[in-house]
Amino acid sequence: MHKIIIGLLGIALLCSCKDNHPFPEPTPSPTPTPQPTVYDQTVLVYMSGENNLANNDGDFMGSDIREMVEGSKSLSEKQRLLVFIDSVGTSNMPHIVEITKGKRQVVYQYNSDFDASDPNKFRDVIEWTIDHYPANDYGLVLWGHASGWTVETDTVATKSLTRAYGYDYGYDTGSIRMAMNITQMAKAFEGLPTFKYILADCCQFMCIESAYELREAADYLIGSPAEIPGYGAPYDKLIPLLFSESDTFYNDIVDCYYNYYIDSYKSPEYTQNGQFDYSYVYGYSVPLSVIDLTQMESLGQATQTALASFVPIAPADLDLSDFAFYWSIYDTPVMYDMKAVFKKYAPEGVYQDWLAVYNQVVPYYRFSKSWQTEYNLIYATFDSLKSDSEADEKYGCVSMFFPQKRYTYSYYKYNTRIRNFQWYYKVNWSNYGW
Repeated sequence: MHKIIIGLLGIALLCSCKDNHPFPEPTPSPTPTPQPTVYDQTVLVYMSGENNLANNDGDFMGSDIREMVEGSKSLSEKQRLLVFIDSVGTSNMPHIVEITKGKRQVVYQYNSDFDASDPNKFRDVIEWTIDHYPANDYGLVLWGHASGWTVETDTVATKSLTRAYGYDYGYDTGSIRMAMNITQMAKAFEGLPTFKYILADCCQFMCIESAYELREAADYLIGSPAEIPGYGAPYDKLIPLLFSESDTFYNDIVDCYYNYYIDSYKSPEYTQNGQFDYSYVYGYSVPLSVIDLTQMESLGQATQTALASFVPIAPADLDLSDFAFYWSIYDTPVMYDMKAVFKKYAPEGVYQDWLAVYNQVVPYYRFSKSWQTEYNLIYATFDSLKSDSEADEKYGCVSMFFPQKRYTYSYYKYNTRIRNFQWYYKVNWSNYGW
């Protein structure tokens, strides 16, 4: 009996407890993952330095990084400077650093070495930067060696035998020298946010063929059609300008770069060296230009139309002997200034129509009648440039490939390999037998 009463009391007690809490206790929700800060601007400097730019003979990489540290002191909390570094040394794996307020910090360390010229790794670095430092605007600086669109076999590509950027000498991986094709670089950008600009702090990047290939990657392309000194850009002065919100920010970048070398080559270090006579560099700088990539289609159409007014049918070709050129290999000039060629050969009315479009697409440039070069053939043209009073107006600091009979027999077979680029088809070079 007592057992029954006790049992009934137990049931009543259980029911009573349940009635006090008609709904189950809610499960605490996990702490929400904080959304990453969206910065005003994120700039990535991609330093492909496993080459002679970062070895003991000339540590240009180290010097430029120190300049970036100095230049970062002016950045705000909403501006982020990231630097991917691939340098010489097996104990120093590729890594990404953040530089801010005069300090640098490693924010990502790769656990194995790789070729910085690998387009897949190039894309990985960009994606990591965008994922971890999202911003309203992105800028990209290409640091290292380059050779325009020009062609040579490399081990990255298997189809289009072109090369252009990021020579990796394979010091640390034991591979042969590798470079990234412009065609591969363009593919690496597919599906990524459009960059506000790409600044090419490397030689011979301002080829119209390269610009057309990269037209979806950024709004502006900034750089030189010629060689640049190993010291490259003056980053202590340039970093604040890379984050400028001015509508004509590219003017300031070009002027900073150009004037730095004008001033440097006037300094006693060059003109009054006791061992060597460097006075010949007085007045030297770096030819520089800006291309509005958003308008490349209009320039392509205008160029196609203008070429039809003066290009002969192969095997006849244009006489380019009176023009300065930006690159030469095996004593074969390749990269001629497109504006200068059109000015000479296009009928006046056709040229003016073409020039109106060109001036929209190339909104700013600074031409130098001489620059540091490794090629005696280029150096020999400086005297004629200096004596040409119209050179500053004639040259536009963007190169273009013009097929020539002599290229047919060249080791690099330029007339054939130019077909790897979309610009070849845009301007219809095949219409003229090339």
